[in-house]
Order: sequence, then structure tokens, then C-alpha cells
Amino acid sequence: MNDKQRDSQSGKFDYDLLNDTLHVRHVECECVSSMMLDDIILDMNEDNKFIGVEVPKASKKYGVHKHELLSPIGLDYDIKISDNVVRVELKLTVKKRNHPVVRTTSAAGTNDMNLAPASARLIFK
Repeated sequence: MNDKQRDSQSGKFDYDLLNDTLHVRHVECECVSSMMLDDIILDMNEDNKFIGVEVPKASKKYGVHKHELLSPIGLDYDIKISDNVVRVELKLTVKKRNHPVVRTTSAAGTNDMNLAPASARLIFK
């Protein structure tokens, strides 16, 4: 499998080329539950705290070629959890013809899991 994995000061990302899924971990621990926001999956630990995000069909969601997801220039994920709403904004920067190209996607949904208000920002460069 042609996967790409990169560590940063704030977490780890992994792109599964075969399944076209981008995995980003804020905290390295076991995922015990998930919340689906549109086509974006937020992963939680046993304390119901945010630990990561998964983006299935990432190349389609970002409108880039799968191979460009193997070596992004940057990833910036901003997750905000309030009493009623969970919001996630995902920004990806890839290189196309030697120029940086930024693609963004976002999703929001109700806080059905009663997650504690929090925010997390993951930056990979």
C-alpha cells in the first residue's frame, strides 16, 4: 500500500491511497467513538474528547489528485465544539505545477454526543 505518514509538533497525518482516506490524529490514543459531520468523521477517546479526524474520499472532497495527497505542503484543521454545535474547517495546501494551491472544506452538525466545549487546531507544514 502506498501510504504517506508524517508527524508534526501537533499530531500525525496518514493518507491511505488505496482507500482515498486522510487520517489526522491530534492525540495518539485509541478511538472509541466517532461523530459523522457530512462526509467528515471526528474521532473521540474514552473520555469523549476529540482526538482526530478522518476524511473519506479525500481527493474528491478537496478536488485534487490522489497522488497530491501523498505530499501536501500543509494541512490546517480547525475544530470547534460548543454546547449545541460541532464545526470543522479543513484546509489543504498542495503543489500544482510548482505553485501552492489551497483547498478548503467544512462541515457542521449538532452536538448530539454532548461533547464538552473545546477547540483544537492542527497545523502540518
